[in-house]
Amino acid sequence: MRSLYPIPLFSLIFGFHFNVSAEQNARAQHNSSVEVETIVTTANRGKTNHLDLVGNTSQIDQRALEKVNAEHMSSILKLASGAWLSRGNGQESLLALRSPVLTGAGSCAEFLTLENGIALRAPGFCNVNQLFDSHFELASGVEVVKGANSARYGSNAIHGLVNVISAQLNGPNKLSLDVGNDAYFRVNGVYNVTGEEVDFGVATTLTSDGGFQHSSGYQQQKVSLAAAHDFKSWQTTHRLTVTQLDQETAGYLQRGKNAYKDKSLLRINDFPDAYRNSVSVRYSMTNDWQEESVAWQIVPYLRYTDMDFLMHFLPGTPVEENGHHSIGLQISRIEQILSSTRLKFGVDVDFSDGYLTQFQASDTESSSAFLRAVLPRGAHYDYDVKSRNLALYTQVDHQLTDDSTIVAIARFDNVQYDYRNNLSVGNLKSDGTECGFGGCRYTRPESQKNDFSNVSFSLGYIHQLDESARLFIKYDDSFRAPHTAELYRLQNGQLTSDVKSVKAAAHEIGLRFDLQNVFAEVSLYRLKKSDGIYQDANRQYLNGLDTLHRGVEFDVNWRLNKDLMARLNTSVATHRYLNNPLNGKLLKGNDVDTAPKLMSNLIFDWQVVNDIGVQLQFNYLDDYFLDAENEHIYSGHTIVDLSAEWQLDTRTAVSVKINNVLDTRYAERADYAFGNYRYFVGEPTNINASLRYQF
Repeated sequence: MRSLYPIPLFSLIFGFHFNVSAEQNARAQHNSSVEVETIVTTANRGKTNHLDLVGNTSQIDQRALEKVNAEHMSSILKLASGAWLSRGNGQESLLALRSPVLTGAGSCAEFLTLENGIALRAPGFCNVNQLFDSHFELASGVEVVKGANSARYGSNAIHGLVNVISAQLNGPNKLSLDVGNDAYFRVNGVYNVTGEEVDFGVATTLTSDGGFQHSSGYQQQKVSLAAAHDFKSWQTTHRLTVTQLDQETAGYLQRGKNAYKDKSLLRINDFPDAYRNSVSVRYSMTNDWQEESVAWQIVPYLRYTDMDFLMHFLPGTPVEENGHHSIGLQISRIEQILSSTRLKFGVDVDFSDGYLTQFQASDTESSSAFLRAVLPRGAHYDYDVKSRNLALYTQVDHQLTDDSTIVAIARFDNVQYDYRNNLSVGNLKSDGTECGFGGCRYTRPESQKNDFSNVSFSLGYIHQLDESARLFIKYDDSFRAPHTAELYRLQNGQLTSDVKSVKAAAHEIGLRFDLQNVFAEVSLYRLKKSDGIYQDANRQYLNGLDTLHRGVEFDVNWRLNKDLMARLNTSVATHRYLNNPLNGKLLKGNDVDTAPKLMSNLIFDWQVVNDIGVQLQFNYLDDYFLDAENEHIYSGHTIVDLSAEWQLDTRTAVSVKINNVLDTRYAERADYAFGNYRYFVGEPTNINASLRYQF
């Protein structure tokens, strides 16, 4: 029987999930109460009071982010129920939102990751690690919207989305220095200038990490610039973000079952030559205009990414390089057409040029004659794709009575890919000769054009029980279009990938309270996904995988007294196969692998004295299966972190954080493949110290 101690037991007894902003935390002051409206920008693609949202959104505000002081985005998403960012090595990760941790193209194609409402990567060109391109270290907030949201945001938002909100203009100037184990060093700085006509701000993060495992360090630089000004009756904000990552990569630990528990193995890196380099540039210009009952927002943007890495997880260890550049435009118009009805129209357009190459420099080293034959040296893929994405959507908010409102959204999406193959067609070597054993593994389809059109819609209802309580019900019909890799990066002789869009139908019901000392939310959801894209026994992409995702999420933020606050986020969920498409195996009714049933995070914030605060965090991850057959399992873990902050004066503070206080042996992610248990190692006890100065 699975142990529920200590975190899940607490979660189930209280049935709540602590998740709210620091502004709300401060409402219940000693002998006083101050009502503070908490605004969410992501879930409704516009400013909405958190209490009045239809659907579950976890909001992580700037104070919570500062307390976490995250080195990796995974530390932030622990604060959102139903979310798990499974950390790989360095800055790598795999995302789960009301879902298992997915792999392949679906591991990023079924989630949407944004910065200031604009996707980090273009539709069809996502990467599983793309969140490291966001400037989360100095964000003013992170919002996590759970569940199917294609009607609002289009393709990829089939399980949910994450929006990182950049450092705010007109905020305080600040500088911080972080140091830690394994030569970890980071400098963060924010500088704002308020002018008569233009407000300007710059945020910079410089990070160097020697790495816990051998040959696993990284250096990363991020710079964000912002400027705001008025032009006649328009308010305009420019944002530019540039990031660069240079990483040495450690792969899975593959030394047998539970190898992560053996302290002598933890620093082993069997792939010392592995690396990942990434550059990203994003620019947007947000233009807002409002007069009486009408509001416009027009946001043109530019995007550039380039990445190369050694594919150490594949035989032959080829090198992949991919990237794209984009130009896009978001237009929305909101009008109060009646006293009880608000109407919104929107247009999203994205034009992108992308490319991908995969090259193997030398012959495959293997004892298998088959692998040496089908994985030759030379170019495996070399293609370009021009994409055009056009979407039209409309939203109606109609107040039925003084206490109830319905929300209806409909969206039409069309994505076109123009693919050009720069090598020979088929599964030949790059010089045009044949591989043995029936042909090379990697197959290149002929140049072609593909077109996908989809309609999605959402219906929601919210009822005001009283001034501080809301009941909401939501239904979403969603989709995600095929990823370019699923169409053009084919294998084992598949010359045409006829995959179509994945569909999802989601139901959700929830209850939300915003009281003087407590913000509480509980939501139940059911998401059925059909025509999922998968690879069969021959590594050919096909539709036909059906899965069911059901769960309950708890959010509570509770100020116990003037000095002590507790925050809990918990999700209990099941993720099941509904049919048997995978390699003819009998999977129906099995749990999808890498899908913990129970995830919980509990934080206590205690203000010991006026200048000293302590935070204690418990993070629980349930056991989960490592394979679709449910034959291998990871036992789960509970990690305890402790931090303390001392405010030396009004401008200066120092803090110390002890990660994994109990020195628990755990895996950030576990896997079973090719007959091997594989683990990304969780680090033993380590200490970080921080010095912050505000001016």
